[in-house]
Amino acid sequence: EKQKNLSKLCEMSVFAFAKIIGAVHRSPVLARYRGHPGLQNKLGSKYRVHLSCGAHCGWAIEGAVGSEYKIEASYLSPNVAVAVNVEEATSIYNVSFLASEAVVSLCSQGMRNKTRLVDRVWIPGSKEPLQLFCIDLDWNAVGADESQSPLVSFKARERMKARQFLELVKQQKPDKDMCNLFDSDADILAMRRGITEDFCELFRMGYQNYAEGEWQVARRFLEETCCMRKALDGPSWAIIRYMEKFQFEAPGDWKGIHDLSSALQGTGLGTPGELSATLAMAHGSLGFFGGPVLGGRPVPIGRK
Repeated sequence: EKQKNLSKLCEMSVFAFAKIIGAVHRSPVLARYRGHPGLQNKLGSKYRVHLSCGAHCGWAIEGAVGSEYKIEASYLSPNVAVAVNVEEATSIYNVSFLASEAVVSLCSQGMRNKTRLVDRVWIPGSKEPLQLFCIDLDWNAVGADESQSPLVSFKARERMKARQFLELVKQQKPDKDMCNLFDSDADILAMRRGITEDFCELFRMGYQNYAEGEWQVARRFLEETCCMRKALDGPSWAIIRYMEKFQFEAPGDWKGIHDLSSALQGTGLGTPGELSATLAMAHGSLGFFGGPVLGGRPVPIGRK
């Protein structure tokens, strides 16, 4: 039963992150900021608010930190550091969302089929190499929804009702099929419209040759997948850039593992004008609302 609940939490986390990314670009409130003269002068006319998200699963200990004026929850675990670094790796692969194999392996086959294995890496904080999976989301395909109702005043009474509603929801067992919700969400469908079977198959062949050390063959496949979508495919380009450092010849000790330790110290392929919110979170329930995390219990840990 615990394993089943954990699997459900991982699927809910994956769906929630994809939903959030779409909602950020759908928001008419955030879209209005693009036209602000001060922001345009500082960040350019192509500025957009954007999120990059990372997810990892592992144990964490929750503790209250603060003073009599303000108390916040803090999460202690090496898995939190891994989650932070998984999120930072999104800039290397130029994707909106990355999840470690610890999350993806707990998801159902249907949800795993929606992810793409992009690399096997050494990442700071992890004792073992991790496979990284992305969900391909083209946020440029989502436009602001001006039909949304304007913001209402959220006073103390409304906040109390919202908290009561969230507490009630958290006590309920999640029984909805996340794959069906994923497949029926309009924003996610729009962001994944350009992902074809041909693209996925070519990338799989390119990645397999890269992992096996056949880098000249991998280069041909990945150079093709780079340009198959409307925008440059970040994972394909990231692997090509890495192989280029070795003149497309795999090192003699190559074991299919890309060490990201030094790469995470600097910058990746981030697009100018994007802002990446970096709030580290650990979830014990559908956790954007502060669900409990039990010491020693494996929970999905995310960063956005």
